Amino acid sequence: MAKTAKPFPQRETQSKRAKPMQVTICPRLVPDLTSGNEEEFMRRVEDLFVDRTDDWKYVSKNISHFKFYSTPLVWITKKKPELLRRVVKSITAMDKGIAVEVGIRHGHTQTEKTILDPITRAGGRVDFIITDNVFIKSQFRKDKKDQYNWTYEQAVEKYAEYVAGIKKKYPKLKVGILEAGFRFHWEDKTQFPAENPAKDYGDLKMILTDVIAACEARGTLIDIFQPEYSYERIENTKNGWEKLKAMETFCREEGIEFYFLFNDHTGGHASDKLFHDNVMKCLRSVKSHGLTPELGTIQSWYKHPLKDLPEDQPYTFMYLANEFIQESQKMVNSASKVVAIEGENEVRGN
Repeated sequence: MAKTAKPFPQRETQSKRAKPMQVTICPRLVPDLTSGNEEEFMRRVEDLFVDRTDDWKYVSKNISHFKFYSTPLVWITKKKPELLRRVVKSITAMDKGIAVEVGIRHGHTQTEKTILDPITRAGGRVDFIITDNVFIKSQFRKDKKDQYNWTYEQAVEKYAEYVAGIKKKYPKLKVGILEAGFRFHWEDKTQFPAENPAKDYGDLKMILTDVIAACEARGTLIDIFQPEYSYERIENTKNGWEKLKAMETFCREEGIEFYFLFNDHTGGHASDKLFHDNVMKCLRSVKSHGLTPELGTIQSWYKHPLKDLPEDQPYTFMYLANEFIQESQKMVNSASKVVAIEGENEVRGN
């Protein structure tokens, strides 16, 4: 794809990104629209942001953002605008940012109208959005392809059009791309295959490269790549951790932030405890394999954990977030001590 001479924003340098991993949380906070039972969803939202904020005080103090799925935000905006105002007020009082996982099928104006504009009017800020599996849905999923009706080339251009359009109105907004990394190989299908090579969706690196080029041709850029890759899927993929390291290296070379999604497919279906245990194993494995994401999102779209609160009760979502944050901070402190000792030894000539 030929690049135009349009100017586009310069990316951050490596040195600006050498910081401890920020932590964002995203519980499965969605209304059951099929049953019409909205009370349970309303209660959970009010517990988190109005009535029981003390039940996740440590977590709220130590995260960078609260991430929402777009469906509940749109529902609240349309059905309960006063609740949206209270939620935004609560998050703003915590001095935290808001992130949202979005779709792009209806274009950037729909995201602005139903999500970004209402949050802005309520006094909040959306720092970044993550687009949800645009290429899997538009190219591979039988239940979604007909809704999109895009060729691959159209999907790439639609993506770039979305990024350019939304950044025109919200120039400080970061836009990230999420695709289910386990369904793709990465560059070399023998070295970094899909989890199930017999059902390989193609080269994910090629998709990212094409999207980056299309965005640059429009004078814009994507800011973030976040592969969807739950803990046991990584373990079940040949060279799974090395594959993720190759993705992170690509992001560094392109000047894109690399975000890591912490969740677990097996535990999410089985139990609160297994979800907790496998997410914690994932955190330790990220460290042991030398991955250094700018931001990690603890996220569930599964049945488990069953409860959000409180943060001191095993094995709620916030209990997991509490332990995750504490262990992550211990890792940072331990690494800092090692660097300090090495520096002292170097000065002394040891």
